[in-house]
Amino acid sequence: MQRFQFHQARSIEEALDLLSEKGERTKVIAGGTDLIPALRNEEVRPEGVLDILEIEALRGIRELEDRVWFGPTTTFTEIEESSVLKCHFPLLVQAASSVGGPQIRNRGTVGGNIVNASPAADVLPALVALGAELEVQSKREGIRRLPIEGAIQGPYRCVIKGDELLTGIVIKKYPPETRSLFKKLGRRNAMARARMNLSLLVRLDGSGAVEELRVVPGAVMPVAKRIARAEKILLGKKLAPSLLEEAAQVMEEEIVKTTGIRWSTAYKLPVIQAVFKQSVMELLG
Repeated sequence: MQRFQFHQARSIEEALDLLSEKGERTKVIAGGTDLIPALRNEEVRPEGVLDILEIEALRGIRELEDRVWFGPTTTFTEIEESSVLKCHFPLLVQAASSVGGPQIRNRGTVGGNIVNASPAADVLPALVALGAELEVQSKREGIRRLPIEGAIQGPYRCVIKGDELLTGIVIKKYPPETRSLFKKLGRRNAMARARMNLSLLVRLDGSGAVEELRVVPGAVMPVAKRIARAEKILLGKKLAPSLLEEAAQVMEEEIVKTTGIRWSTAYKLPVIQAVFKQSVMELLG
């Protein structure tokens, strides 16, 4: 195990003070489910590690009038058990429930899942589908807010700067008639890294036509993002098998456009198409 300085902050201000001086050479740790293996394997070699798990202001779930705020050190288990999130964002609860096993969910945090920016993350695509907003703080710039879809630059590359700290995640509430679903495929039912996943959110208007649709496949592209072209095919229309088939085909085209043809393409594309069609029918059938 390599040597580094270990720091523990008990307030956001204390953490920002340290990051303003040593942020570029310091790794932030909360649950440690990603960082500890990386340190052990010497994939990263920081001069310091900053523990933020004792900062009370970074934990918890708060329901506001038109949105829900939750802290970055909120664990997957806390998300899974939250009555507020079950009511407003069942998609997020399903995604959190799929992460690893009970030990990982008890320790791992939503902030770590975001900042680590793994292409195989489960919660990150769900947050993209829900249009989450990140609250980021630094001594230099104060508080800034950015949409999660623009916060991930590439695999394991987040736009949060070395002197900044993720201090909150905010999701606006959706109308009660909104439906959502998370599906995951792995090598086994538990403790599995995602081979692919799908986050889906849909709302119909009074006539039964699709009024809002958000489709975010995960673990099939370097960065989880909405497939806007596929969404557009179904928006404003009543669901029909031909339209669903067309949207699934366009989703495949967008994935190939982003990733090119890889060894896993022949398996992943027909499967993600089938999962997409099945999920839409499950939500609207």
